[in-house]
Amino acid sequence: MKFFKYLFFLLVLVFVVGSLYIATISLPDDETISFETPLSAELFKNKIQDLSTYPDWFSFQSEGNPEARISNKEDFKNTTLSWQNEQFESINFKNQELTADSILQKLTLKTWLSSSEFDISWKFNSSDTNSELVVDLTSDASFWQKTEYVLTGQSHIDITKDAIEGSLETLQRQINKEISVYDIQPIGKIDLGGFHILHATSAARLNFKSILGKSRPIFESVEEFMEEQEFKIYKGRMIVFENLYDDGNNIIFSPGLGTENQVAIPDEYEILSKPVKRGMYFKTQLTGDYINLKELLKISKSTIEDRELTIDKALKPFLEFETDVNETVNPAEWITNFYIPIIEN
Repeated sequence: MKFFKYLFFLLVLVFVVGSLYIATISLPDDETISFETPLSAELFKNKIQDLSTYPDWFSFQSEGNPEARISNKEDFKNTTLSWQNEQFESINFKNQELTADSILQKLTLKTWLSSSEFDISWKFNSSDTNSELVVDLTSDASFWQKTEYVLTGQSHIDITKDAIEGSLETLQRQINKEISVYDIQPIGKIDLGGFHILHATSAARLNFKSILGKSRPIFESVEEFMEEQEFKIYKGRMIVFENLYDDGNNIIFSPGLGTENQVAIPDEYEILSKPVKRGMYFKTQLTGDYINLKELLKISKSTIEDRELTIDKALKPFLEFETDVNETVNPAEWITNFYIPIIEN
């Protein structure tokens, strides 16, 4: 009888000492993840705010694509995604708040022993060269989470941090694959022109990264001028090539926006106006990223040669940015038209 009494007291002592030890364990209440990428932060934001995309890129410890259940998809603040795996009996994401540059979510994890709840804040920062995603995790580890940590050597916040870091790498690969899709199609002959372009002129080698980099501030300057002067935009952003088919090392080009008629420009503005003459042009269309612009020009010229058309060098070829970053951040959806003037046979 004494043996069982001592055994009972021993078990109580072990439980008390063990509980005191577990209570003294300190687990982090918050973690911050910084993820830098050359891609637009908006591309990540569009995926992360849409919980229905998570089975394609988010996973805990390489679990693969989970069989997830989504509810209240029409209501952002109540959209919930749930699944389970070998480690967790329940994984539950819930959207809470969406702003122009941030997303707030709630994540709940449950195992056979404990459960945890995380506040997740996603912040999206963009610059001209790269983007940064900052993810803040906040949670208060319970006694049973600490107990599970003693038994497994893993805390829920560390598991979540590793899952987010790995999943963002997966998401970046997925986005890269999606935006790399492009298509170039010859459209055919089109009667075009008869308007004016407000522009500035610059020069560069036939390198579209450089050409677009020099064109961007000109576009913005002309747009600001037209807004100030209350001029109506007749044609959106475009680049006229002044000497594309001449033998020279540099390309002279004029980025700007079209007006239906010639307009008077005050002397203090460094903006010019000239006509884009009406004529017959051959149109080729690129749907996709601007890294394919050089191929667009190549295909346009070869198509004209194959069809035995003659380039009209009295007129100027030009690019028209029909759909660009102002309409969508996804480069796969950008539409750019290239017009080469031709002589009617």
